[in-house]
Amino acid sequence: MRITLEVPEHRAAFMLELLRSLPFVTLLGRAAKAVDLDETAHLLSSPANAARLRAALERDKLGQHETHSLPD
Repeated sequence: MRITLEVPEHRAAFMLELLRSLPFVTLLGRAAKAVDLDETAHLLSSPANAARLRAALERDKLGQHETHSLPD
């Protein structure tokens, strides 16, 4: 079976990594080069995320750091 996917550029790297990790998937031909994701640009593209990012950067300048960890 052949399946063709059209993926937004900002998700291409993730999708290629995911597909390459599946042993039963074979990528034929030359895959389009994934664009490197600029996380800051992505966060600034949403007004809500942009406000939170700016607030976090301001807190960082003031020395108010936050540390988050995931449980083991």
